[in-house]
This record gives sequence, structure tokens and C-alpha cells, in this order.
Amino acid sequence: MAAAAQPDLPVDLMEEILLRVGNATDLIRASTACTSFHRIISNGCFLRRFRSLHRPPILGILAGFYRNDGEISFYPARPPHSSASAARALTQAADFSVDSLRDPTHYWRICDARDGRVLLSRRDARAIRSLFILEYLILMVYDPLHRRQVQIPPIPHDLLAAVGHGDDWHWQEFDPFLVPVAAAGMDDLSFQVMCNVLSEHKVETFLYSSVTEEWRGMASSSITSCKSMKFPSLVERSYARGCFYWVAYTETVMLMLDMREMKFSIIDLPAGSKYRHKTIVEVMEDRIGLLIIVGENTLHLYSKTLPDIGIGAKEWRHDHTIRLCDDYEWSLSGGAVEGHAFLYGIPLYEFEVWESCENDKEPPNAHCFTVELETLLVEELCVLKFDAHPHFLYASLPPPFASPSI
Repeated sequence: MAAAAQPDLPVDLMEEILLRVGNATDLIRASTACTSFHRIISNGCFLRRFRSLHRPPILGILAGFYRNDGEISFYPARPPHSSASAARALTQAADFSVDSLRDPTHYWRICDARDGRVLLSRRDARAIRSLFILEYLILMVYDPLHRRQVQIPPIPHDLLAAVGHGDDWHWQEFDPFLVPVAAAGMDDLSFQVMCNVLSEHKVETFLYSSVTEEWRGMASSSITSCKSMKFPSLVERSYARGCFYWVAYTETVMLMLDMREMKFSIIDLPAGSKYRHKTIVEVMEDRIGLLIIVGENTLHLYSKTLPDIGIGAKEWRHDHTIRLCDDYEWSLSGGAVEGHAFLYGIPLYEFEVWESCENDKEPPNAHCFTVELETLLVEELCVLKFDAHPHFLYASLPPPFASPSI
């Protein structure tokens, strides 16, 4: 006699089981297995819970050099990286070709990428030294998956004058970046953009909110003890535990902006960090981490308590050493995103040949890797041509789990 059919599991219990599927791509496959799974997984409440419990995967790298052909240079994760299948889903659904960016008189570059958004800045090809002129600073926030964009106006002249920039404001450098959704405390469709305006001796920070559609001044600090800060292209910007950090290859200190108090501080770095590739990352709940490349192929992880914890706040502790492959010239880049740091290695032979040719030869290939900070797993993400421009990790849940970001 045929066995009696087993009753279905209760829907709420099945939801709890499916929420524990850590990989969004696996969950998409599960949704095609049967109508019951599809009904649960496609429910809006379930999707919101899933997004709140799981970090978005690292899907690829965005190259930050200037372009005027409307293309955003995106290099998706490729096998055997754990995000390769999710990256493939993104490239099929997203649009990295933006018609509004296609203009022979303007060049756009990527300034930042976070929470599925991309921040771009515009340079006017007809303006002298326009890279440094705030009058020509036009910013755009773009959501590649949902093909939405918002253009942000320049910082008003009167606001710049109010903080003491006077008539020479237009010759200063700027460093625009996105505020993480978690730090902003806003809803999913709202966003904030910050911009550091840098002069010879100080930095002024301005904040734009998509809710008010206005800029306002937020913080100011002297940067005489962090000289490289005056040149954003030489500085690694990171976010961890409610603070932004700026570290430079040549410096033994870093600049920190506490988002809760909107106050700058100068923080000492561990001994031996000068002339080292380094970046700030998130580690344990009450500590920040510092990754440093030491020698040719060793990655060191230091950590310290946050500045407001109290006892031991000034001490860095050496936590881990990661041995990297001997066959590469290694460098850290782009800060950390969604629990991953980004480093790239150029094959030694290619690097030596290219360096000996005084850069006349075609740039070598850069093999890009992610470092999963919880497990310290190093995975190759993709390969691109090496250049000195910044690169940014792009993280987002693949469709249909990603909601619109603007």
C-alpha cells in the first residue's frame, strides 16, 4: 500500500528555514523548485527580512577613471569566486551604460560605491584645472540594477563663503563619498553624500541629503599633521563602526571623522606602518582593524578598541598574519565593503618588465582578490588592467532580492 503523503511544514517554519540559506543565488534556485518555495521567497516581507539578515555579496569591481562615453567600467566576479553566479545575474539585469553620461564635453569618474549605489563626479573638459574647481563639481548617484539616477547640485557659493573659504574656494580639491545607509539612519530610498573640501591646512566637510535636497556644513579640522590628506588620490578612505578613516601610504597617523559627533581626530598608527599599503576595516564588535602589507607577500591584521571605549584605546594589537602568494607584487585598494577588503596582485615578471620600460609598455594585468574579514579567506575576484586610478568593490544582493536604492 502506498505510503500516506506527509503534511507540508507550516509556512512560518519554512520561512525560518529559508532565511538560513546564506547565499542569495542558492535561494533563487530554491524558489524555482516548487510553487510553495516561490510563494514564500517572493513575498515582500520575506525579502526584507532576508536583506536585513544577510550581507550583500561582493559582485565585482568598479574602475574610477574618467570617461565620457557613458560607460561605467564594471568587472564582475568570475569563477571560482563564491559570488560569480550572483555577479552573472547582476550583469544580465543591470545597466552600466548610462546615456546621460555620454557627452564629449564632460568626463565622469566614479568616486565611491556603497549599498548598491554608485557616486560619480563630473569634470568639464573645457575648464582649466577643472578637476580642482568646485564650481564645476556636479555629482550623480546611480543605481545600476534599477537604472535610476539623481543629479546633485554643486555646493552653494554662500555656504562655502560662510565657512571662511572666501574668494579662493574654487582652487581647492574635493573628496566626495557616500554615507552608509546604516550610519545615516534613513529609509532604503533616501541617501546622503558627504564632500570634503581641502585647502592647504584644513578640511571642511559638507553633507547633502536626498530628503532636504540641500547641502549643509558639518565639520572642520586642521590637517597639518596628516599632510597626504590634501591629495585625495593618495589616501585610502574607509568606513568602520560609525566613523570614516583616511590613511595614506606615507603617513604614521590617520584622520578620523566620528559620524555621531561630526568631529575630526588624528589617530596614531602602529609602529612600522610608514611607507606601507594599509586600510581600515571592521573586525570585532568593539574594535576596528588595520590591514597592512609588510614585505613583499605578508598581510598583517592589527586591531584596537574604538576611541571612546576608554582603557587601552590607544593600543594596537597584532591579531593575525596572512601569507600571500610569492608570485605577485601586492597592494591594498579601496577600503573595505560588506565585511571584505580588496587587494590586488600584479604578477612579478609582468610588473618588473613594465616597470623597467618606464611605463611605455601596456600595463600588466592586476589580479584582484577579496579578503573575507571574518574568516580571512582570500579569493580571486577578477582580472583587469593595472592603472593608478582608484577601484571600488561593488556589493549588492542580486535580483530579485535587491530593492531600489534611490
